[in-house]
Amino acid sequence: MENLWKFCLRTGKWPVAAILILVLLWTSCQRSDYQYYTKTISTEEYSEVARKLTDGITNYYQGSPASQMLLEEALRYDPNHALAHREIGVPYLKRGIGAAFPHYYGKAADLDPLGWTGWRGYLYLYFYRDYERALQDFNALDTITPGVVDYPQSTSVDYMRGLCYLQLNQNDQAIDYLDRHIAHEDSVAGADYVPPEAYLMRGIAQWKKGELEPALNSFKSGIALEDYNADLQYWLAKMYVEQGELAEARKWLKRAQLAFNQGDYNKRFYVEEFYQLYQQDLDALAAQL
Repeated sequence: MENLWKFCLRTGKWPVAAILILVLLWTSCQRSDYQYYTKTISTEEYSEVARKLTDGITNYYQGSPASQMLLEEALRYDPNHALAHREIGVPYLKRGIGAAFPHYYGKAADLDPLGWTGWRGYLYLYFYRDYERALQDFNALDTITPGVVDYPQSTSVDYMRGLCYLQLNQNDQAIDYLDRHIAHEDSVAGADYVPPEAYLMRGIAQWKKGELEPALNSFKSGIALEDYNADLQYWLAKMYVEQGELAEARKWLKRAQLAFNQGDYNKRFYVEEFYQLYQQDLDALAAQL
């Protein structure tokens, strides 16, 4: 090696020297018994590999390139992996990319109707305000589980159907489904555990029909369960204003304002709640008094 180096110095053939030295160093470091590691995956293992890749997204931020890459890789192994389709669609949903969400969530619902049809309906309702499509999904879920009240995203399909009809101004149907929801919750958990928002929404539907006394009673029923809820207190005050009972209206509006200041009003992550209560609503009602 030393003689080769001296030869290159005398002759000025630096590039040749560099190449020869690198070749000698590389070959001297090689092991004749070195083998590359390979693993063959049988087709029977593809679904399990897809599951593990999908589970791996918990290590990354939802919707990040790494997370989406794992999910796309999972689908290469198992194109029928419903959860992977669903998980790819969620970041598009939360970022408001409506063109992508139905494709992925729709595929998940096609592959696993029981698992994802109701969830898709929930998202149509709350995220996209597409009440007709939401109703189609809730009704389709009923055909899969006849005689069962389903709770996709931990929310009763009867309650959500009531919301759909309420937003479509079909108030009789809204009241019917909200009544079903209240009766079912009462039968399985007891009257004290009926969600107060069911009475809130039923009262609003009754108010929209001009039925002030039934609406007043609905709001009172809700307050009996959750007396610190600003929404119920506000709507009760509103009913008293419309009935001309201004002293009662002032009392409940004051309570509503205090509860609102404490953050005790209906709200949701990502999207606006139906009939979301704002400070300007309280101010407008106060101006009437």
